[in-house]
Amino acid sequence: MTFPLETSRRRFLQTGAAVSAYAFPSLLKARAESSAPARAAAPPKRVIVIFLQGGLSHMDSWDLKPEAPSEYRGEFRPISTSVAGFQISEHMPKLAARAHQYNVIRSCWHGTPSHEAAIHWTLTGYDYPGANTTTKNRNVKPSVGSIVSKVLGPSRPGLPAYVCVPDRGQLGDRVRYAAAFNLGMAHDPFESGKVPTSADEPFPAPPNLSLAKGVDLTRMDDRLSLLKGLDHLPRDLDASGAMAGMDTFSQKAVEFLAHDVTRKAFDFSAESLETRQRYGGTNFGHRLLLGRRLAEAGVPFTLVNFSNNQEWDTHTDNFTQMKRTRLPELDAAVSALLDDLEDRGLLDSTLVALYGEFGRTPKINNNAGRDHWSNVFSVMLTGGGLKRGQVLGTSTANGENPNDRPVHFNDVLATIYQQMGIPTDRVFPDAFGRPIPILYEGRPIPELT
Repeated sequence: MTFPLETSRRRFLQTGAAVSAYAFPSLLKARAESSAPARAAAPPKRVIVIFLQGGLSHMDSWDLKPEAPSEYRGEFRPISTSVAGFQISEHMPKLAARAHQYNVIRSCWHGTPSHEAAIHWTLTGYDYPGANTTTKNRNVKPSVGSIVSKVLGPSRPGLPAYVCVPDRGQLGDRVRYAAAFNLGMAHDPFESGKVPTSADEPFPAPPNLSLAKGVDLTRMDDRLSLLKGLDHLPRDLDASGAMAGMDTFSQKAVEFLAHDVTRKAFDFSAESLETRQRYGGTNFGHRLLLGRRLAEAGVPFTLVNFSNNQEWDTHTDNFTQMKRTRLPELDAAVSALLDDLEDRGLLDSTLVALYGEFGRTPKINNNAGRDHWSNVFSVMLTGGGLKRGQVLGTSTANGENPNDRPVHFNDVLATIYQQMGIPTDRVFPDAFGRPIPILYEGRPIPELT
């Protein structure tokens, strides 16, 4: 089979030509200045993207090759799952028992093995040639979460439309490709801040939900009244009208700070020790537990960074890292999330996507590791009205390329958008007024919908 990797890549390149309480008024002001969100007619749905930044090895997780030569197949054994004929890594036994709850695409691909460009691609749907950690470290197209925020808006008063757990950065915060770009700061993600690292550790409120020390809501109202009085002078000088109604935005800021819905969503004290332990009792497990709490509260889009820096970037000692920490933590947390969503009646309305920016090389390198590989990798999708229990596509015998049913990564994003009721041909103007579609390329995956 001839796989048109470079052809499609060329086509993409051708067409792709309270921090503190007082920060909230400007954020809310920007939201109001943007066009009012157009709500979909379908029942409200939510998305949780579990982002394995660094790149998950498909050969050691979803797509083992026990018959391949030893320099490809690695150390792990495949085990059977609850779906007949489907086997996954021995270090994912809980997910193996729940395979009927999700789908795995084993023939996904895109056109770049660069961390920066691939992260941008998988978070926005657009390639970013030359992306790097110094001069091109901010996104040049809006992220998926920001699109959801723009089109759908918050599902409830006082609740963010888009949350990043724990923050919006990748590569140790050296790049930030999860932001709104031309959609405006109103659609940048709300950041949860750090989550607990053990099951008995409390979770402090996110920085953006904290008032300055010594300032309660009553004192905040007094300060806002003073601000309202001072607004009249600059308002007379503001020909653009940008300051008009600042008192309204300031009052909204207080509402957001005080809103019970948001505060409850971030309150880990409501979770039992047993539940926190089911998620693994780890920092990463708590990130997914918070993702579930946010979905339950009604946050439309949550990006969970299941990595602090590049934990899945296993160039050296891949198998030790994977079997000791990476896969067991993933297995515990994701299986607990699926159970929780199912038990609470939320899985049908909550789409869960799990992926990294690419896969790892099928051939093991001289350091017992695997390098970057975008020719083929695996993606897990479930919930949100999708069919479940399917394994879509295969890779070649040594896991190097799609063998049948190749799925471009943008088809994954198109599927997410479709389930959220967002047409991908909708356009938004860039900084120069040019119309930019949500996706240039990509169609929903029919087998899943």
